[in-house]
Amino acid sequence: MTGHPLLSIENLVKTYQQGQGAFHRRVALRAVDGVTLAVQRGETLALVGESGAGKSTVARCVVRLEDPEHGRIRYDGQEIGPLRGPALRAFRRRVQIVFQDPHGSLNPRMRVGTAVREPLEVHHLARGAAADQRVAELFREVGLDPDHRRSYPHELSGGQRQRVGIARALAVGPELLVLDEPVSALDVSVQAQVLALLRDLQTRRGLTYLFVAHDLAVVRQMADRVAVMYLGRIVEEAPAAQVFADPRHPYTRALLAAVPTPDPTAPRPRPALQDEAPPTTDPMSGCPLYARCPDPRREARCDGVRPELREVAPGHLAACHFADGPPPSP
Repeated sequence: MTGHPLLSIENLVKTYQQGQGAFHRRVALRAVDGVTLAVQRGETLALVGESGAGKSTVARCVVRLEDPEHGRIRYDGQEIGPLRGPALRAFRRRVQIVFQDPHGSLNPRMRVGTAVREPLEVHHLARGAAADQRVAELFREVGLDPDHRRSYPHELSGGQRQRVGIARALAVGPELLVLDEPVSALDVSVQAQVLALLRDLQTRRGLTYLFVAHDLAVVRQMADRVAVMYLGRIVEEAPAAQVFADPRHPYTRALLAAVPTPDPTAPRPRPALQDEAPPTTDPMSGCPLYARCPDPRREARCDGVRPELREVAPGHLAACHFADGPPPSP
């Protein structure tokens, strides 16, 4: 992995307005709060955290389904915010997204073969018999019988629908796939099949993945690097092996503690987080995890001084005042 990153995100901020209280007073909900990330060509960066952490908002900004208030997103060195017309169309060929809900992302009144064929025609890549042949090839590539082209989404299983979604994303020959919880709606056995497919496609096509997930068991199978989000901010980032072997942030340790284990006698890490995450409309002067933090070393400084994301080991970043030291004893 050399040269500039394929994808770079710098100080990304995205805020939504929502009604609150009996009179629906408009308040700002900061979904993404200063996220900076880089994805190298050919790697899988997993963006993980609880629901509401801001992961999917980052993903939608990367593919220009949302526009941020602040920050820059560069793809292959080019800023994507100013792109319009043919330049934006060319960008959309290079970056595609696979959505979480394989049923909701497909038009229920459109045959799935037509859904996969549509991007070929929109981008003027193939028409007529050539498009039909290309769709059949894409169906085979994702493990579907080409005869399924004539089916409607409701006639397919969840796993088959997600394979259709992957085929549709691959149709235009992208370099980067943004995978937004691509297996969370599937049964466990089907999850394993789709993950194996994604790994195989990455190897054969040389793809780069931004993999959004909340399930660390899935992330362990897919990721080269992991970035952990909490309330719109990155709180830990490191190579995947380091995150699983030596998590430095208490939020990351809590996520790992929540991963089910098939051995009930195995030692467990400290308990997972209690209560719900506070709303991101509330201003926080200190660590946003303070009220929920399970770390016994928590102190008044944590409530008053926000820890910055910093390098605590080579290639390992964490935003915790105690990230330099060993984790607390179980």
